[in-house]
Parts: sequence; C-alpha cells; structure tokens
Amino acid sequence: MSCVFCGSSPVTKEHVFPQWLNQYLPPGRQQTEQARYGAGAYEVTRESVGLDFTVKKVCGPCNNGWMSKLETSSKDALEPLIIQQTLDLISLQHQRQIALWATKTAMMADQTQQEPILPSHQLRRMRTHRAIPGGTRVWLGSCSERNPTVTSHTVRVDLTGVSTPDSPQPVGFFCPMKIGHLCIYVYFPAVDVVIQHAREFHLSVARIWPRRSSDLPFPPPVQPRNGEAFEAFADAFRESLYLYTPEQAAEHGIKES
Repeated sequence: MSCVFCGSSPVTKEHVFPQWLNQYLPPGRQQTEQARYGAGAYEVTRESVGLDFTVKKVCGPCNNGWMSKLETSSKDALEPLIIQQTLDLISLQHQRQIALWATKTAMMADQTQQEPILPSHQLRRMRTHRAIPGGTRVWLGSCSERNPTVTSHTVRVDLTGVSTPDSPQPVGFFCPMKIGHLCIYVYFPAVDVVIQHAREFHLSVARIWPRRSSDLPFPPPVQPRNGEAFEAFADAFRESLYLYTPEQAAEHGIKES
C-alpha cells in the first residue's frame, strides 16, 4: 500500500486525531468510541489511554513533515475554542486555519471507511498546496459540556437530485467532530452546488468555509448541552442540508446559508 497523500511507501500508522489533544483527556484509562458507516460498518466501545484511533495509509515523511507542521500551526486557533476560553471574534486567518485543519482531519476519517470518498488528486493537493477541495463546507459550533473530549463519525451521503443526465450518482460525506467544547461540521458534496440549511440552525452554526468576509462572533448563542445531544444535533443538521444546482439557485434567487 502507498501513501494516500504522496504515493510513497512504506506507510505507517497515522492518528486520525492528533496526540496533542491528549492533554485535555482525564488521567488514566478512558472509554473510546469508534464508529464507521457504510460498507463494512462497525461500532465499538473500548478502554484506551490517549487517542489511539489510527489508520495505516500515510507515509513517515508526510506524517512527520507537512502534517505535523499543520498540527503545530493550528493549535493557537483551536485551543481557545476547545477549552471555551472567552472570545469575542475568530479572525479570518484563524477561520481559514481551522477549516484547513478540519478538512485534513476529515480526510483521515474518510480513510477509515471501506470505500473512501475523496479522490486521490484532492488528497495530493492538500499535501502540495494545503488546498481545501472545491465544494467543501466547514461550519463551526460549540457544546456546553466539554466531555467526552472527542466524538466523531463519518457518514457517506448519496446526493440525489443534483446529478447530470448519464453521469454516475454523486456521493459525498459528512464528518461532524466534537473536540472539547468545539464542534466542527465538514461536508464534502463532490459536485458544484449551493447549500442551505434549516433556519433553526442559524443560531447554532456558522460557516467558515468557503471563506467569510468578516471575523466571526463566537461562541454561538444556541449549543448542544452534552456529547449525546451533539450527536443528535449533527444528524439533524445533516438531514436539514438542502442542495441546489447552480442553475436552480440562480433561477429561484437562492443564496448559500
């Protein structure tokens, strides 16, 4: 097997969630939940020390090189949101850094699936250009309760109603992540679309990618109260997402949420 980012071999184990997050875990052993969806799906709960959710599809130079640098350069933007340090605004620079980190993490979560969604050329552009794949959306939210420190799952999404005649049905994925108080929702629809979500979510999430034009007030006024509520919220948010082709959006004057 060769590295999904650069094509080199051999590959080593790469953590889906970085080891620097271990500082926020309680001491000793804790319960770890892992979930996969789609073909070969499973859900397992076990005890672990630290975040040991790994995937063996990345080479050492990528793991210890650009991916490590990305983690280091993202800490300043992420840590205040994880511990819910008082903030008034998230700068545009930090929004972009969070979106980049979230996309890389979602890429690793996608690689845990039996049939990953993202094509290889987009993984390679993440390595060479730190490029977020076209069409990717990233929203931010917050959770009132810090524990469990990390909760995540990846959902394969069949995109109905936006395919062109005689073309394969497009497939995307949705990856919500709760990291301490911080909630991130990454959606890759795989086709050019305009996306709206239900009005009830406007006070809970804010889109940071595609790029906003201003700093972001944070945290949002409405938040899931705990980890279980976050999972229910993430599913409800995904189900509320409505996709329009650019032609449909232009015809009806529809703008992105």
